[in-house]
Amino acid sequence: GGGSAFSPASIITKRRAQAQAAVLADDVGCPSSTSEEIVSCLRQLPARVLNDAQTKLLAISGPFQYWGPVVDEVYLQEPLAKALQRPQLRKVDLLIGSAQQDGLISRAKAIKKFEESQGRTNSKTTFYQALQNSLGGEDSNLFIENAATWYYSLEHSTDDYSTFSRALENATRDQFITCPIINMANHWAANSRGNVFMYHVPASSSESSSGLELLLDVQYAFGLPFYPKYEEQFTLEEKSLSLQVMQYISNFVNSGNPNYPHSFSRKMSRLLPPWPMFLPNDDGDNYKEFTISMPTLKGLKKADCSFWSDYIRRLKASMGSESNGEQSAEFNSTDAPSKGLSSSESQPVGDKVAYSR
Repeated sequence: GGGSAFSPASIITKRRAQAQAAVLADDVGCPSSTSEEIVSCLRQLPARVLNDAQTKLLAISGPFQYWGPVVDEVYLQEPLAKALQRPQLRKVDLLIGSAQQDGLISRAKAIKKFEESQGRTNSKTTFYQALQNSLGGEDSNLFIENAATWYYSLEHSTDDYSTFSRALENATRDQFITCPIINMANHWAANSRGNVFMYHVPASSSESSSGLELLLDVQYAFGLPFYPKYEEQFTLEEKSLSLQVMQYISNFVNSGNPNYPHSFSRKMSRLLPPWPMFLPNDDGDNYKEFTISMPTLKGLKKADCSFWSDYIRRLKASMGSESNGEQSAEFNSTDAPSKGLSSSESQPVGDKVAYSR
């Protein structure tokens, strides 16, 4: 779900969950006449069979083929982002961040490897097309997809797959991952739910470890540069960066603040650059960049996230918000609870086509 309750993929509608289950059941040979039959059959299958089938479906259906919570009014009574609007009894400090490396196309490398291992490498565009379709939201709104296509210059690069891939990666990363995380930080700080600290790992942060599947912030936080199996892949500067990140995380776990090792102490380590809080004002959007010099920067993806949070929100409002009485999974931190878009919802694809980068 992108690491934030404000991600478009944080919840899915009941209708989409049922459609996905039917497609999955068909792929693994289960009867699909009733929900009870589907559930009974799927529960009898080994996890590996289900995972392989789901991987194939992800390769052609894009991010909205992911499973997620459904608002069933029993276990989950309302969308996650709407629940965050309710008063909170106690404050909880938040450390949240993103990595430029964490894009949907990057995540899909594992899918690509699986597809290649199955001998399905015949289509280069299917997954990219599914991703581009996802820019229109869960309801595949063509107006929103066209706006995103224009903003990220996707229409100028379809004949150049490397450029098209980068543009599509940026668009879907901003929509599903980075901007929802920034929205979460904004919401948490603006509603005084606790102290907020945000970070970002740029794409150029580390070249030596780029072959590893784990994201750089995870590598640094868990000390991967010091594991005997991997330490030769990291420079001394990267190992020093990892030590700093581990100390920040340790401090936050102990005190709720990455600057201090104890909640009762305000003595900062001379080895750690100060990490200012993220504040809910124009000049307060501070974040720590996880690079060798550990700079503090401001305004992460400000223009790009304004496109999704402001322009797209207004575009949705101008088109109306009724869609068969169902509530959309999408929710912006500045929105009132909204319903789905007016265009017809796209269905999961049941074909066996793969893609190749």
